[in-house]
Amino acid sequence: MKGMLTYLLVCLSSALFAGTGKDTVMLNEVVKVERASTDVQAFESPFTDLKYKQGERLSDALGEYSSVYVKNYGSGGLASLAIRGTSATQSEIQWNGVKLNSPSLGQVDLSLFLLGAQDELQLVRTGYKGTIGGTLNMANNLIRDSGFSIGGTVRVASFNTYEVAADAQYANQRFSGTTKFGYLSSENDFLYRNSFQEGSPYVRQTNAAVHQLSFLQQFGAKINERNDVTFFLWLTDAQRQLPPVMSQLSGKESQDDNSMRAMANWNGRFKKLKLKFSSAWLYDWMRYKDPNAFIDDIAITQALRNTFSFSYLLPFNLAINSEVNYDHEIANINAYSSVKSRDIVGLKAYADYYLLNKIRFHGGFREDLVDKKLSAFAPELAVNYATKLSGGNGISTGLIASRNFRFPTLNDMYWTPGGNPNLKEEKSWNGEIQAKYSYQKMINVSLSNFYIYVDNWIQWIPQGAIWMPVNFRRVFSRGAEASFHVTNAEEGYPNRFIVHFNASYTYTKTTNLDAASQFDQSKGMQLIYVPYHNAVLGLQLQYRKFYLRSTNSFTGPVFTSTDNTQMLNGYFITNLEAGKDFSFKHTEVGFSFRVNNLGNTQYQVVAQRPMPGRNFEGTLRFKFFS
Repeated sequence: MKGMLTYLLVCLSSALFAGTGKDTVMLNEVVKVERASTDVQAFESPFTDLKYKQGERLSDALGEYSSVYVKNYGSGGLASLAIRGTSATQSEIQWNGVKLNSPSLGQVDLSLFLLGAQDELQLVRTGYKGTIGGTLNMANNLIRDSGFSIGGTVRVASFNTYEVAADAQYANQRFSGTTKFGYLSSENDFLYRNSFQEGSPYVRQTNAAVHQLSFLQQFGAKINERNDVTFFLWLTDAQRQLPPVMSQLSGKESQDDNSMRAMANWNGRFKKLKLKFSSAWLYDWMRYKDPNAFIDDIAITQALRNTFSFSYLLPFNLAINSEVNYDHEIANINAYSSVKSRDIVGLKAYADYYLLNKIRFHGGFREDLVDKKLSAFAPELAVNYATKLSGGNGISTGLIASRNFRFPTLNDMYWTPGGNPNLKEEKSWNGEIQAKYSYQKMINVSLSNFYIYVDNWIQWIPQGAIWMPVNFRRVFSRGAEASFHVTNAEEGYPNRFIVHFNASYTYTKTTNLDAASQFDQSKGMQLIYVPYHNAVLGLQLQYRKFYLRSTNSFTGPVFTSTDNTQMLNGYFITNLEAGKDFSFKHTEVGFSFRVNNLGNTQYQVVAQRPMPGRNFEGTLRFKFFS
């Protein structure tokens, strides 16, 4: 890790820091439409773009501005994404299309990602093109225009919290580059009401300090009109104390996480043929310490992920796409009997036919070969209809059906004691109906109904004195989603009074269809930590670059026992922010003040893991460009 930090300091000494590269991160699930396609939902909020959240954790932004459920173990603690009632291991977190899920754990800790390293976030909620739950992709955009910019964000907040984010962008007609930096430090020593002590007194969180560092370097080169290459290096470093649960008086646990991610991409465009090759190396080092239990463990995982894809446009509006993947995963973990590795070869093939540029028929399949074991055949079918009506109205509808799968993680197979190398892959059938309406860029309405049936769901259960993963149950998840956005903002009217309103709601019912034994009372019950209701509301009032912004989120109660006899209460959180942006000839400056958890709500996302009450933050943003 010392070598990594040395390299970081060298890079920082030779590069200038700057502000955001792209100021629109989509956080209200407005649809990007290409022809009749309606399968990709992106986080794009009219009032919350990336520059306002730079330096903060990705997990906090997702939980605040999206109706997806983020399972959070406390401020600065582990945070995982659960989409439509599925588990964190059944959804993929990607970086420029490359899977980041740990080979050992099968999931990603979202609290380790600071906003600002990405230019755009894209969410695919459906089990579409390979995942049971969904996909969150963090994308970096290639700079196309010549010029130079530099800027950053400085934020000071409660609990001795300091955040700094910066980046520089530089480009000419042939070459481009981006240097990004982020740092967060917090004592996290907030007061909370401890219901496990007599009288439920307010106590202060202990052993909860967090320090996080992120650095990203991107280079792009345009070889000619048909070919370009891009290189990325992304380093992250985090040291976290792990606070005790509410029923414990003290604790000394800690965890250090270091990651190095390198990627190279080539894109080729030859008339109707497009080719892309991507190769990425992912290295993760984690150290967990608990002096009270005499534990000091180091876990190292590596993954080499390679993808070659091509797309070709045939006559009569028929497009074909294919992708070949090769992954090599390695894990060196003390709990394994030896270093473990596996090879994954994957094939995806899709075809799209566009009728009258309004109706799209989609079909394809995916299949993997994991250590010489062939996956289930995973087909998918979709039909979408999209059209623009008179007066700026537009409608689209879609129907999607797919089969998906997930192989067990290395922990599932090789953890000692308990690992089960005979586990079967999880298999699912996914279905969704979508309907969307838009009026110019002022109104967007989206409705969807989804169904997910999962067989061979992997879960760790007690087998005597040992916990062991087994394929013991089927799970059925179904529900509905709705989002609404309205604004009176129009181009050419920068000084008028502007209103943005956004609402998103998700209803999820996820039922266990099987019991592990005659004593298991979970059959027919809602899965733990799956809320029936998730909703967000946002309102921004803006005049002459003054703005007042309110974000409100509601998470319903969740069960914490499989028989649904124990639960955590739901909670409603309101955040309020006021600010002013200034624009000069080659400069942008912004100031804001924000109150989080305005109502001082005492709540837990995970049992015995308290979340902060009312707290404050002040932010300065600046950007200089040529």
